[in-house]
Amino acid sequence: MSIPKISVVMPVYNGEKYLPDRFFIFAFASHIFAFILPALFYIRLFKGEGYIKELNFKLPKLKRISLVLYGLGALISGTALISSLIYYAGGPLELRESVIDAGGNPVYDISAAVAFVFLPAVCEEVLFRSVMAREYEKYGALCACVITSMAFAMLHFSFALFPVYFFAGVILYILAKAAESVFFPVIAHAGYKLFNLYIWDKLSSVLRFEQNRFIFSFLAAAIFIIFMIALINKTEKIYYYKAYANEPMPESVRLKLKFPAKITMTFLSPTLFAAAIIYFLCVFTA
Repeated sequence: MSIPKISVVMPVYNGEKYLPDRFFIFAFASHIFAFILPALFYIRLFKGEGYIKELNFKLPKLKRISLVLYGLGALISGTALISSLIYYAGGPLELRESVIDAGGNPVYDISAAVAFVFLPAVCEEVLFRSVMAREYEKYGALCACVITSMAFAMLHFSFALFPVYFFAGVILYILAKAAESVFFPVIAHAGYKLFNLYIWDKLSSVLRFEQNRFIFSFLAAAIFIIFMIALINKTEKIYYYKAYANEPMPESVRLKLKFPAKITMTFLSPTLFAAAIIYFLCVFTA
C-alpha cells in the first residue's frame, strides 16, 4: 500500500512559479471570517463585554510551562500512534496536513507559517477551547471536552482520521482546563501544526515497509505513555496545590506527587507488563 503525498499547489502568476500571495490572503481571510468574527459577534450579541473575562484569555502562570511541553509531547506521539494503528489495521494513511512549498522565498516561508500554523492555532483555540468550551462547561467539564473535541474533529472533514483529531481535541482541552488559559493550547496547537506540516510526511514514510510498522507503533506507544504520565502528573499537581492553597499539604500527598517515583512505579506495574505481553503476542501471531 503506497502512502499518498499531498502538496499545496501554488498558483502561477505572470509566468512565475511561486507567487502564492492570493493563497495566503485567502487563508488569512477564511480563518478570520470562519472563526474570529462569529466568536466576536456571538460574544457581543448574546453575552456582552463582561463575558470576555470568562474566556480564559489571561496569561498562564510560568511555573506551569512544563504542562504545555508534556501536552505537546502527548499530542504528537498520541496522534502518530493512532495514525500508525489505523494504517496497521489496513486503513488509509493520509497526511494530516498539506506540505507547504514556498519556493525558498523567505517572505513566503514566514507567510506560510503564519497562515497555516499560527493563525489556525489561535483562531481554532479561541472558538473551541474558549468560547465553545465556556458554553458547554455549565453541563460539566466532560461534556465540554467531548463536544468541543467532536466539533474540532469534524472541522477537518476526514472520516478516516476522525479519531486522530478527536484525541487532539481532548489533549488541547485538558491543557486549557488545567492552565486556566487558552494560551497553552494555542502553543501546543501551533507545535502540532508544525509537526504535521514539516515532519509527519517524512516520518510516516517508514510505514511503507511492513517490518517497520510494528516498531514504529511500539515506540510511539512507549513515548505516548511517558508523556501522558507526565501530563497527568502535572495536572494532578496543579489541582492538589489549588485544593491545599490555604492549608499545609500533608506529607503523604507531597510524596505522592513526586514525578520520578510515580513514573518508575508505572513502568514496573504488572498491568503494563501484561499489556506489553499481549501486544507482542497479537503482533507476532497475526
